[in-house]
Amino acid sequence: MKNNTTVLHQWKISPFCGKVRRILDEKGIPYQTKNYNGMLVPFAATLSGVGKLPVLDIKGERVTDSHTIAVYLEQHYPDSKKLIPVDDQQKALMTIYEDWADSSLYWYNFYFRLKYDDAWEKAVDYFSEGRPFYEKMIVKVAGRRQYMKQLNGQGLGRYPKPQVEANFIMLVEQLNMTLSKKDWLVGDTKSLADIAVASQLHEVIRTSHMVNALTALPFLNDWLKRT
Repeated sequence: MKNNTTVLHQWKISPFCGKVRRILDEKGIPYQTKNYNGMLVPFAATLSGVGKLPVLDIKGERVTDSHTIAVYLEQHYPDSKKLIPVDDQQKALMTIYEDWADSSLYWYNFYFRLKYDDAWEKAVDYFSEGRPFYEKMIVKVAGRRQYMKQLNGQGLGRYPKPQVEANFIMLVEQLNMTLSKKDWLVGDTKSLADIAVASQLHEVIRTSHMVNALTALPFLNDWLKRT
């Protein structure tokens, strides 16, 4: 790749793409974004062997997966803000938080978008931004059907709404309690742990009725504003 402009190939409402945006912003790395809304989705799948976003073009290289991108930026921009702890115990805790965000919180976000009509309507508006109206209709119907299969296949989609909401509230209340004792999840400064977890919760706030459950928790709400 010959172009030296840093380009983030993304879906705006993907928490993993949001995670990369926050990392780039924290490190002060200028970048441009390219969205794959509507019927551009198939083109996103051709960008890498993984077939998913985010994909980052940087320094003539193409890097995929939000965690891999985070590690790449930490290694190739040594003078920028450090987001991965050097201390082994802190790094291990950060890894646990990141995996929890990517593997568990993600599906709650998915559930709250797909299972509630108002939230799905908001998500479709974002996902169809800048595209023809007929593409929005395709995303609204076919996209929901496809993603619902994934949610049900993962398992969470088969549980009733009250149970999923109660479980989610329990988790964020525990997070609020943790943040009542310290400013950041790992160590004394913002890390990849904070960015990974917050990126999932910011997407819940963007489209879901669960926003009130999050903003009502004072320590969590303050942390989200800083992350």
